[in-house]
This record gives sequence, C-alpha cells and structure tokens, in this order.
Amino acid sequence: MIRRVLIILSAALMLLGLIVLTWGFRDLPIDERPEWMVVQMVIWPLAALGLVELFRLWRYARQGLRIHVDRWRLLSHGVPALLVVAVPSGSFTQWFGPGSVWALLDFPTAKVMAAFWLAATLWGSWEVML
Repeated sequence: MIRRVLIILSAALMLLGLIVLTWGFRDLPIDERPEWMVVQMVIWPLAALGLVELFRLWRYARQGLRIHVDRWRLLSHGVPALLVVAVPSGSFTQWFGPGSVWALLDFPTAKVMAAFWLAATLWGSWEVML
C-alpha cells in the first residue's frame, strides 16, 4: 500500500516539476535563464524518481540483500548529464560555435532532458546483489 502511494506521489511531483520548469522557461530568452532553474531541473526528477527507488532499495536491504553501486555507469552517464544540466546556457555555443550540433545542448529542452537522464542514471545505478 505504501509503495503505491509513493508511486502516485512521485508522479504528482514529476508533473509539478514539469509545470514549474515549463512556466519558468516560457517567457525567457535562452541566455537569461536564472540559476535556480538548474537546481530545479536536477532536484525535481531526483525527488520524484527517488521516492519510489529509495523505498525499493530499503525493502531489499531489510530482506538482507546487498546493494551495489555501479560506479562505471555513474561516471559514464552521470557526469555528461550533470555537465549538460549545470553548464550555463550559451557555454556550448561559445565553446563549439553557433553552427555546431553541440550548441543545441544550450537549449532548455536539452537541459531538462539531461536532468531526467541524470535522475535515471543516479537511481538506476543501484543494483541488488545476493
């Protein structure tokens, strides 16, 4: 029962986060994105997905199973995702030029998708071992 409530609560948090992020990006030019949006882009998916994952991991640990962190996945997926989310808008354009495909990583859509990528990587990197 508690698991189902947490799943519903995590879905509600994800929707709320999407609304807040979209509302914040709606009227702003790309180069005027305030830094609090970076924090929200990371915190909302982590909190929403983490509610379910923490309960699942806690339940496994209570059953006596070992929990292992996949550090390679955290390094290979988490660092690039965090880089895209945390780097200020316009940085990729400055580094690689406006005609580069890398400049697309400055757009808010890419930053939000990278935040979800980071959240999925962080929570998916925990494995249960016998």
